[in-house]
Amino acid sequence: MSVNKLALFAIFFILIAALSSTGPPRTTSAPNATAMRAFLESQYVPEAGLLRASVVSYPDNETIWLANDNLLAARALRLLNSSLWKNVSRSLARHGVAFNGRIDPLLGKPLGGFFCPEFRTLGRVYSKKFNATFTIKLETANRSCIMQDWRSYADLVVYGALSDLLRGNRSEAFHLYSHLLSMWDGNGFRDKAFSGVYQSYKCALFIYIYRSLGKPEEGRTVYLRCLKILTALQLKDGGIVTGYRTENGKIVPDGDPNTETTAMTIIGLYGRPVS
Repeated sequence: MSVNKLALFAIFFILIAALSSTGPPRTTSAPNATAMRAFLESQYVPEAGLLRASVVSYPDNETIWLANDNLLAARALRLLNSSLWKNVSRSLARHGVAFNGRIDPLLGKPLGGFFCPEFRTLGRVYSKKFNATFTIKLETANRSCIMQDWRSYADLVVYGALSDLLRGNRSEAFHLYSHLLSMWDGNGFRDKAFSGVYQSYKCALFIYIYRSLGKPEEGRTVYLRCLKILTALQLKDGGIVTGYRTENGKIVPDGDPNTETTAMTIIGLYGRPVS
């Protein structure tokens, strides 16, 4: 076999390996990506150039969150090749929002600490499309309020582990990942915020950190279970429901499909892993 043919075969196998690592395994169920993109696009408020938070649940169905929702949506829409990501990004830039001190690691920036959230109302906009007036809000970090108990929350542990990976500290990231696994009870993450209903986005975050750590054997059953859970939580409109319960081993949706959870699911499944 010639050197050129060997080189072509090597390139072929590298491409196959790369493609297989960008999403869930083909033999495993996963939420439909096309439907998730359609859901996010359906939430677009053209008058604001942003997505509303929710479909039914009040007041989120009349709220536009710059962060977390639209920061995540811009990334998710781009991952799924929707041209709307450009509109959303331009609108975020007009508001001066690129990060918010909480979800930053999902956007490639490590956190400098964990702080209590604070919420700001920035304005209102009427939408002819939805025949509703939306309140524009922002969730950001209150740097005067340090969270000492952040390791008690599954989502914050993921952000901490991703921050460590972004800084090149893989051993500490894996230490936090092991702590995250200790919160898993077989059906979901039972952390300090748990009150009887599991939060779907924490499964999406787990998938992302699992992929970022190279899909270790430790936690593979959690990864596969989370894929099944998120698939079961996808409604006909393509959105992922915010919460769920389990009854006799069956996943029961609890809540409303929304922008944040759907965007996090897309990033978890298809976002470029942190390395």
